[in-house]
Amino acid sequence: MESIVKRNIRDLDYVLIAVMILISVISCIAVYTSTLGKANPNTGSASLGIPAHILYRQIAFEVLSYIVMFVVMLFDYRNLAKLRWYFYGGTLLLLVAVFGFHRVNGAHSWIPFPLLSFQPSELAKLVSIIWVADYMSRMNEREVPDYSFRGLLPIFLAFIVPFVLILKEPALGQALVLLAIMYSMLLVYVKKKQMRWMLAASAIFISLIVVAVAVVPNQTVNFLDHQHILKPYQTGRLISFIEPGYDPASSGWQVHQAEIAVGAGGVFGQGIGKGSQTNGSWVPFQWTDFIFSAIAEQLGFVGSSVLIMLFLIMLYRLIRVATTALDDFASYVIAGIVGMFAFQVFENIGMNLVVTPATGITLPFVSYGGSSLVVNFISIGIALSVSVRRRTLRFD
Repeated sequence: MESIVKRNIRDLDYVLIAVMILISVISCIAVYTSTLGKANPNTGSASLGIPAHILYRQIAFEVLSYIVMFVVMLFDYRNLAKLRWYFYGGTLLLLVAVFGFHRVNGAHSWIPFPLLSFQPSELAKLVSIIWVADYMSRMNEREVPDYSFRGLLPIFLAFIVPFVLILKEPALGQALVLLAIMYSMLLVYVKKKQMRWMLAASAIFISLIVVAVAVVPNQTVNFLDHQHILKPYQTGRLISFIEPGYDPASSGWQVHQAEIAVGAGGVFGQGIGKGSQTNGSWVPFQWTDFIFSAIAEQLGFVGSSVLIMLFLIMLYRLIRVATTALDDFASYVIAGIVGMFAFQVFENIGMNLVVTPATGITLPFVSYGGSSLVVNFISIGIALSVSVRRRTLRFD
């Protein structure tokens, strides 16, 4: 294993690593400035939800994540396929186990440990990608691959089972990410004719939602509420998105204040550590879901654009690795990872700009957190593992 890595070290994607380091630096600065002056750094604030030593914890999470990323890179990614059932089964058990612990912020999403808490839904996204990627690659190896509904059914089930468990927590945002992952993987798996049908069906579905929300917003929300598809607070968020002036002191507070913070940043921002919205604690949990509003207020349009450009470069480098991978399994895994990151970045930044509803999705690699950060860097580690093994066949 070590000899392969040494021989192919020139294939390591240094651009991707450099981009991740820059995003990590922005993350630490944003986490620090979004909590600066709001609580004692040594004790945190239980009322505001700020952990003690939040900056040091974030730095520790970053260091741990990079170590894990490089360790994962050293292992042959193809071994993941052999362990897919263990990963998938174990993750489902964890998703069930969360209901045995107390709610955190109204959801059964966390398993507490002495030094940190773990969020199994983060792991479920990556594990589902691995299982489905192996199924897709095995199907491609058949003499006559089955791309009918019967052949696609295992893919749907592999995503639907964790989707239902995560939605039950409730964690709508994480559940939606699973659907985005499934869609992105199917787009690169199905044949062109099926892909056109998928795109057409998606366009029709989205159009119907837009029309329903625009023409009969109250009836649409009432339907979702009465059918218990959404929780009351989720319904409130949806109404606040449809009608920005609805309940600005409660369900629409975060979104409204985040929008003010983004606008207050202007072109060049108010400066690092400055900003009336950020320093005044007007945006709740700004170091997690709404951390982009802190970045936009302090660094402005220019700084925000730099961060978005870094994300675009990251996605481009991942796609580049996928298109040069040795096998279908690697390509499908990275396709799922790209779909996961792309959707989360779009949705998180979108809800900060009030162009998408607030769903509780964090900004990858930037928002405060341990579980999401480690799992996201594991994903990058898998991509790097694919990258350094692209030339293996030329030597072996």
